[in-house]
Order: sequence, then C-alpha cells, then structure tokens
Amino acid sequence: MRLLAAIESEEAIGAILGCLGLPARAPPLAPARSEPADGALDFVDLPIIQR
Repeated sequence: MRLLAAIESEEAIGAILGCLGLPARAPPLAPARSEPADGALDFVDLPIIQR
C-alpha cells in the first residue's frame, strides 16, 4: 500500500464523503458515564495471579 494523495480541501472531502453516502461531520461526543453505584469496579477483592 502507498499514499497516492492527501486531500486537504474541506469542500473536496465533503463531496467525496457525500458520494459515498457518509456524513461529512463527526458524530457529537457523548457525555462521560459515571462509575457504577454498586461498586462493580472494586478491584480490592480480586485474587492475585502468580505467573
């Protein structure tokens, strides 16, 4: 595989993505999720694995 071209024009990128049926904008960022309230991420009681 080798690089043939680097397209930097926003208009050209939008046109290419539009022809492919893809959105020209990135999806919105989702808010971060908080830690589970039931303590599911509590690693204190996990067994120690020896190799």
